[in-house]
Amino acid sequence: MDLVARATGAADLARALAATRDAVLVWRCRDADTAVAAAALAEDRRHHHLGLWLEVGEGYPAALAARDVKTVAALVGLEHVVVEADHHALAHAEVVAALLGDGPVELVNEVATIADAYNRPAPREPVRVWAYEAGRLVGGGESLGLVEAGADALGEWRRYRA
Repeated sequence: MDLVARATGAADLARALAATRDAVLVWRCRDADTAVAAAALAEDRRHHHLGLWLEVGEGYPAALAARDVKTVAALVGLEHVVVEADHHALAHAEVVAALLGDGPVELVNEVATIADAYNRPAPREPVRVWAYEAGRLVGGGESLGLVEAGADALGEWRRYRA
């Protein structure tokens, strides 16, 4: 499995999807909220191989990111989400992953204490959650490393593979 991380403007999401035909695009929006911009994806581009790269922290906690992931998954379909954080990315990713189920969620870690929480409905298809840790994507007992990077008309991109 290859994941290609790319940050573009909202207007370039469809072009970024087309440019990443051989892999899953894990996208971050440079000029708008990533989840909102992805949710606005045109009907003919929905359900393509898509993931989101979300930066969580004090102003955008993992629990809110999980809600956004569920919303985008319901509207356009998602396969992956990468959680990036200044500290404890794995713990933030654990919160997102836990809140993607039907609940109830009971979780205590470095970034959250969650008791008897529900975040429904669960996405129709499973969403794989990764943490960006030390230049790698880590999740579900697997680790993807950077194998290639480059730039094109849409900007810089990075390819991750096991």
